[in-house]
Amino acid sequence: MVTGIGRWWTRCVRISEANNVCKGMTKLYVLFRSVRAYDWWDYKIAGILAVAYATSMLSDTPLYQVAPDFIFLLVALAIGAVYVSVINDITDIQEDLAIGKRNHMARISPKYRWLIPTLCLAVGGFFSYVLWPDKLSLVLYLSAWVVFSLYSIPPFRFKNRGVLGVLADACGAHLFPTLFVVSRISFVTDQPIAMVWFISVGIWAFTFGLRGILWHQFIDKANDLQTNTTTLASKVDVRQFRPVAAAIMTIEMAAFLVMLIYISEPVLFLLFPVYFVLVGIRFKKYNQLPISIIAPQDRPWQMMMLDFYQCFLPMGLLVSAACVQPWAWVVLVIHMTLFHKIIFIMMRDFATVFRWGCSKFVLAIKSMI
Repeated sequence: MVTGIGRWWTRCVRISEANNVCKGMTKLYVLFRSVRAYDWWDYKIAGILAVAYATSMLSDTPLYQVAPDFIFLLVALAIGAVYVSVINDITDIQEDLAIGKRNHMARISPKYRWLIPTLCLAVGGFFSYVLWPDKLSLVLYLSAWVVFSLYSIPPFRFKNRGVLGVLADACGAHLFPTLFVVSRISFVTDQPIAMVWFISVGIWAFTFGLRGILWHQFIDKANDLQTNTTTLASKVDVRQFRPVAAAIMTIEMAAFLVMLIYISEPVLFLLFPVYFVLVGIRFKKYNQLPISIIAPQDRPWQMMMLDFYQCFLPMGLLVSAACVQPWAWVVLVIHMTLFHKIIFIMMRDFATVFRWGCSKFVLAIKSMI
């Protein structure tokens, strides 16, 4: 009898623990969705960290010694991204509800909505304090916060002011954060900021940011017209804008080429053919059309160079460092763990071609027998 009660109690405890774990995971998932981490974790943070790795490799400091600073940058950037996502959703509630668009902040009571951005500001203030006396890094870090506040919050709300919105998003999401990591890593590794590197990274980040926000605006053009949101994309014709899109992409690639030449890591040049093979695989298998900015309405598409920036670039740099620096592989493993999703998707697509090749090989052997 005692044994039976003991087993029953143990089972109840295990069920209760499982339910608590599920509830905890559900809450974490809701929080993850509320701060829209799926929009920026893989797609923006990984590429910015790649620039941090490259800047560190320009110095004589081993990569593993800079690892705590990489973590600092990761958290500092993530807090800023959470702030941006939340205030953007809060200030978009009325427009989103008007067109039936989902807004995670609309599900939170109005008296609690501003708690998250307030907490982010407090944490951001702490990181700003830690940055002192690195004045340039502090200015660049704070500039991203200021620009995105102007982008979202009335009465400024640059989002509704045409070209100002495009410039603010490109600067806040890419230019200032990327130059911030260049400045900070240069400071902690005790190396002067190389102006060729700093300027080329700035041009690359800014033009890549322009592509990102313009892509988003053209995707959302119908909704913006419906809510009378005055974005740049809502005021221009798609066909007339294509030469501008090509020019932005050309400038971005030219700046990126200067970056690659400056850091002189041969593995990155070797990865370019591999990347274009991936582009071809996705075009052939998923019918994904490569685009620079403007996405077609009637077929799948893939943003050119996005996978290279968020996967091939950081992985290539870290693998190269791991071959010559002790313990750099630790940074590689941590990066792969944090950004495993994009790596998994890429490997899945390459595996598709491998399976196809194996099947063709087997059929060829059978035909010879």
